Amino acid sequence: MKFNRLIRKHLRPGEEDHPYTDDCLQQLIEYRALEADNQLNKQLLKELVLKYSAAERELVRLNNELLEKQQRLDQDLKAAAGIQRTLLPSKLPESNHLRAAWKFIPCEHIGGDIFNLFPLDEDHLAVYMIDVSGHGVPAALVTVSVSQALHPDGGYVLKKPSAPAVSRQIAAPRDVLSGLDEQYPIERFDMFFTMNYGIVNTREGILQYANAGHPPAILVHPAGGIEILEAKGPVIGMGGIPFEQQQTNIAPGDKVIFYTDGIIEYENAAQLFYGKERFYRLLEKSCREPLSTLMERIIESLRDFAEDAAPQDDISLLAFEYLGGT
Repeated sequence: MKFNRLIRKHLRPGEEDHPYTDDCLQQLIEYRALEADNQLNKQLLKELVLKYSAAERELVRLNNELLEKQQRLDQDLKAAAGIQRTLLPSKLPESNHLRAAWKFIPCEHIGGDIFNLFPLDEDHLAVYMIDVSGHGVPAALVTVSVSQALHPDGGYVLKKPSAPAVSRQIAAPRDVLSGLDEQYPIERFDMFFTMNYGIVNTREGILQYANAGHPPAILVHPAGGIEILEAKGPVIGMGGIPFEQQQTNIAPGDKVIFYTDGIIEYENAAQLFYGKERFYRLLEKSCREPLSTLMERIIESLRDFAEDAAPQDDISLLAFEYLGGT
């Protein structure tokens, strides 16, 4: 209304009563209103552009910060994976009674697989294969802790480890698992682990073993045929459930394969698992192969099956061939 009165003040005599005056004034008022709206829109647009520009700069800053943190995390994970691999056996024990070999193919994440074969005395070797649930640093930390516990001086595999050698006693496989089950309850780390543990009497050709929810070891005979070395037992961490212990004789030329489920659960592009039966058939077919050749055939079969796709879980193999007790 103020703009309308201002325009009418500048009209010459007689123009106010002209028939087109009101229309012209109305158009001027509308133009003025439109111009005012345009100015307001321009100001709002300017403010929005400034806010968007500031938000974009902040987003770029946060993204760069996230990338830097991810790079540091990746470096830490690579370092942790390197440390974890140092726990794998750098050199397996040499013996006139036994030949051993292992293979390890890590997945993209830090996993929870760990294994070893080491002497307890002149006639006995301990062998274990462990798979901690989950991935990442927590699983890797558990593998470090358990591998330290299973050291001959850790008090689990040898009774009275600090006593003279003649006074030491080898702990039975079921007792080793029971001790770990008590020491590593699920609530301690919010995770569990499966495990195969055995004692090889190299002089007499006897394998004692116990299992904690892990894929059973496989005994491969050179003349053909395989045996699944099953022993009942819960995963480590359940608490209070006894572990079964079994024993079998091994003859010269026999091979014993320890492995994790990363092999049988290896998945290809068609979402098919490698599976137990395929694995068993391969072992039967390759029973006469030298141990090193057998291990290579297993890895080659896995890669052919999955067409070299990255494994979804760590692939761990530890095997030994018994050469005889003399």
